[in-house]
Amino acid sequence: MNRIPFRTVPLSHGYRWIRTAFDMYRHHPLMWIGYSVTIVLIGAAMSLVPFAGTLVFQLIAPVFNGGLMLACKAQQRGETLAFKHLFSAFNSHGSRLVTIGGIYMTGMLIAFTLPALFSNDPLIHALLYSTQTTTPPPLDALHPSLAAALVLLFSLTLFTLMLMAYWFAPALVVLADFQALEAMKLSLSACTANFAPFLLYGILMVVLLVVGSLPMLLGFLVVIPVGFISYFTAWEDLFDYSQSASSDLESVSL
Repeated sequence: MNRIPFRTVPLSHGYRWIRTAFDMYRHHPLMWIGYSVTIVLIGAAMSLVPFAGTLVFQLIAPVFNGGLMLACKAQQRGETLAFKHLFSAFNSHGSRLVTIGGIYMTGMLIAFTLPALFSNDPLIHALLYSTQTTTPPPLDALHPSLAAALVLLFSLTLFTLMLMAYWFAPALVVLADFQALEAMKLSLSACTANFAPFLLYGILMVVLLVVGSLPMLLGFLVVIPVGFISYFTAWEDLFDYSQSASSDLESVSL
């Protein structure tokens, strides 16, 4: 299998990924809205099935992501976008993408379950139940144990690592024919090497989500599709096909 090295890009590219994604969106807004609404509705419907529905959706979410990457590639080639693109990765790369979903889901379950084991610790109790009606204790009254603090640090670190390992994995599977575990390893390496632009990207996307939620959530019809497309625009920016014959993974600075 060809090994695809990745670029290390400047901070400003975090903005570029969003801008380029919006340019792609505005050429076919109705189709991208259709893709996004379909995924949201499928997720909402499956969440109504107690426990199993949410888990199954987490497993197949990378398959939808892979379909969106194929749609992006088709649009880039000037092909007509079709609704079938959203489901196209089920047949071509379904097992590998479900594997990615399983690994990602397992890591996230560990990251979010571990703090619950220390639910009697005042700090973790306040974090776990901060959305409930019970008033959490004031911050100056919190005296977390060292063990609880370490668990929180481990959970946050694992959450971040799993997110980075997932980010490019579907694109690497459907567009570069990587195996699941190799794709996640390469995604983690690329995200780590480009932490600064990803940080800017994350901040900008949070701002856009907040702004998009204001006019009766209608802004989500733009922000969510652009977010999906930005997986592709970031992937295209970082991965260098001109060196795809390289036998080793490496970071290439621009």
